[in-house]
Amino acid sequence: MKKFLKVLISVMIVMTLVACGSSSPGKSESAASTTLSFATESKNAMYEDAAYADFDGGYGYEEEYATESTAQSYDDNKNFNDSARKLIKTYSINAETEAFDEFVQATEERIGALKGYIQDMDSFNGSSYTGKTGSRYCNLTVRVPVANLEEFVNFVGNAANVTNKSLNVEDITLQYVDSESRKATYEIEQERLLALLEKCDNVEDMITIETRLSEVRYHLESQASQLRTYDNLVDYATVYLRISEVTKYTPPEPEGYWERVSRSFSEGIENVVEGFKDFFVGFVGALPGLTIFVVIAVIVILIIRAIIKSGDKKRLKKQEARADELMRQAKETAKKNAENGQ
Repeated sequence: MKKFLKVLISVMIVMTLVACGSSSPGKSESAASTTLSFATESKNAMYEDAAYADFDGGYGYEEEYATESTAQSYDDNKNFNDSARKLIKTYSINAETEAFDEFVQATEERIGALKGYIQDMDSFNGSSYTGKTGSRYCNLTVRVPVANLEEFVNFVGNAANVTNKSLNVEDITLQYVDSESRKATYEIEQERLLALLEKCDNVEDMITIETRLSEVRYHLESQASQLRTYDNLVDYATVYLRISEVTKYTPPEPEGYWERVSRSFSEGIENVVEGFKDFFVGFVGALPGLTIFVVIAVIVILIIRAIIKSGDKKRLKKQEARADELMRQAKETAKKNAENGQ
């Protein structure tokens, strides 16, 4: 009985792998060959052991298990149609507005009204501690129910100037069906193992079955978690929305030559005016520092001039003393010459 249980559990594991692998189109031939060889050896072992002759439902259990698993996989792949496809929709929208605060607030309110939520938000208020300034912007990652997706996109388009919009649709129907098939297969194996565990009267066999049960439950939870993730991505579309504050909307249509010249000239004047404004603001902001710098510079200059004057005075005194010494020496020399001449 103990040896038979080990073989039976091995066969169940093999059939689980075969059933899961049948729902995945990308399996390699070498893996299939290995699985087939292992299953054949397990079946031969069952036939060769005479102790299994009295066991009811031995090999028949394997056939029933394989039939149910294969049927489940086939039904899951056959029954879905276009309306039941699992599609993940993702929008990327760049919008600009002249009323930044009002539009951001209206967007948040509309998201709540459509039963959506903001997953991530990153905003810039136009200034930083470094003193740099720029246009305000807000980056939003919005999750909206698919049924309300187009309504939200239309709201953004009507309330702001959309400069760029793109939609990406990913079809995960096959992955979803594959996960469902795997989950159903593991559920069947779990039921079989629980039934075996109730009939088991050997501690070693119980440990073997419970070990496999733990593995099956882990795979079940993994597949269930994957399905929940898929459901969330399918039921709630993702919208990456960037809101930029502007003083003038970007022209929606190509401009003519003279329109471009006129706009460039106007923008040049605006840039010059803004440049003078920024210079004046920067100059006023730098006045305290400039004042301190000028005071320090004046003090340093006065000190240097005082040092130079002091040095000049000392040098002048030395020169005068040297001249007096030379005059004295000249007088003494003249006096000695006069005395020698007499």
